[in-house]
Amino acid sequence: MRAYEITGFGGPEVLRLSTRREPVPGPREVVVDTRAIGLNPIDILQRSGTFRFANPTRFPVVPGNEFSGVVSSVGAEATSLSVGDAVFARTDKARLGALAERVAIEERLVAPMPRSLDFVTAAAVPLAGTTALQAIRDALDVRPKDRLLITGGSSMVGMFAIQLAARAGGHVVTTASSSSESLLRGLGADEVIDYRTQAIDTGSGVFDKVFDLVGGAPAAALSSVVAPGGRLVTVSATPTPGSVRHDYTMAAWRAVLLETALRLATLGPRRHARRSGYTYRFLSMRPSGDDLRELGSLIDDGALRVKIDSTYDFTRADEALARVETRRAKGKVVLVLP
Repeated sequence: MRAYEITGFGGPEVLRLSTRREPVPGPREVVVDTRAIGLNPIDILQRSGTFRFANPTRFPVVPGNEFSGVVSSVGAEATSLSVGDAVFARTDKARLGALAERVAIEERLVAPMPRSLDFVTAAAVPLAGTTALQAIRDALDVRPKDRLLITGGSSMVGMFAIQLAARAGGHVVTTASSSSESLLRGLGADEVIDYRTQAIDTGSGVFDKVFDLVGGAPAAALSSVVAPGGRLVTVSATPTPGSVRHDYTMAAWRAVLLETALRLATLGPRRHARRSGYTYRFLSMRPSGDDLRELGSLIDDGALRVKIDSTYDFTRADEALARVETRRAKGKVVLVLP
């Protein structure tokens, strides 16, 4: 089968299209013939080696985090899926493997595709949708009347989070460029702050919950707008201790070093949160077939819309990833297989 491989950490030059052996399902796995593959900013980070300490890599490795397709074979102990089922999934974080014509994956990570979506649109859901769901439902626990700030609302995670938070009854404020205001209000945002002309800590008030999708220098301003007793959850800043420890299998010594480094690196924001009376944490989403089923039900009920930015043929992954890397995509960039 054809699959993309990363030959080492680096830029676009380390990605190549090659031929690999056909995957065979383990006892509790299924093999899926991929129809579409969603691309994300994390694909760029993984290619560059951002996670190399937590997840040492033996090259060449097949990258890719999410896909849709049709089940073509089933392991002996897999019971919830059958050959011919249309499915979508977010791959195991340590294993990846979505950028291929066929993917072997644990059955527990896979869910039936929403009936109302085609393969391209379904491939846009797993990573961003699950991240938003676990943030709004679990980490932030958004309730009716909560005043919620979502930075970077025009990102794919942001668009899902806006819809989920509005559905939960929150008053949703988001940051984006003015060109995205109409789109984000249509998804349920009550207020859209143009980050180019207004700083978040000047005149925006305070918020019960904050979901940070931007990171960098603007994240420092968020600490001043969280109400006492509130919550600040980020997916863009340095991970807090314990947040990524169980994403990857690692030796005990490596885990100790990782946790020590994260404890020191996040000492400032964690200390400020304690002194100011709010909770601060990094959210590392968990791949989950059950959460995909929940998202699928919401999509089929018309409660969630999925935005596609652009599609590319499977052989044009380099162009598609370049589009992702611009950070200008309004919606998901998707690779499509014949």
